[in-house]
Amino acid sequence: MSASRLCFFRDTEYTLNMAKSYGFYQLIPALFGVCSVSFFISAEASSWSNPAYQTASVQTIKMTRSSRETSNSTKISTGRGPLAPGTHNLSLGVGQVFLMSKISNTEFDNAIGTELHYTYGVSELFSFESNFGYSSHSNGNLSMWHLAAGVRTNLVYFDQLVPFATLGLGFYDPSTTLQSGATLSGLLFGAQLGGGVELLLSDSVFFGARLTLHNMFEASKKDSTGATQNLGGSYLSFLVHAGISF
Repeated sequence: MSASRLCFFRDTEYTLNMAKSYGFYQLIPALFGVCSVSFFISAEASSWSNPAYQTASVQTIKMTRSSRETSNSTKISTGRGPLAPGTHNLSLGVGQVFLMSKISNTEFDNAIGTELHYTYGVSELFSFESNFGYSSHSNGNLSMWHLAAGVRTNLVYFDQLVPFATLGLGFYDPSTTLQSGATLSGLLFGAQLGGGVELLLSDSVFFGARLTLHNMFEASKKDSTGATQNLGGSYLSFLVHAGISF
């Protein structure tokens, strides 16, 4: 016999004894209340002991946990797209090259320059970057090309915008025509420091702009007449670029 039914019989016996002492009709409401409570307790105990009810409860808990895990998993990004880890990114930039100092003590005009950039995504934060650039100034009296490599760091991912900073080292080869008519050229070592922003247009296409400071370390070189000249200087490039990721 279950505990709820035993409790019911005890309460009923107690009620009948009270009826003998105080009158049966006065205790009819109390008897009705005791029966109702006992029936409710018995029904609840029966439903909890029902295997079908327990199975349904367990399945409901499992379904709730599964749906919660599925919802959480949809928030995890696959990390694929331009500049993502493991991707190769190639871009072409065009813009203005501003000469910030005299090259071989000669003033030249600012001009349009181009750069080709290759970036390999190492992680979400860091990438390997290399670039090749060329510019020609004052009707060809000064031409410069450079080949450099370095590290790029993505500062933050804000929606589809990715601000970044770069630091690199490389080789520069300026070639100039001096006021005397002699020519001067030579391979120099230099450094570059820059930053910019990328706009991720799709999973494989991006667009952006960058500002880079180039510093060619000064060195002594001989011109076409055999005279020793100082060659070096710095310039600033501001380029817009478009690229693809593969």
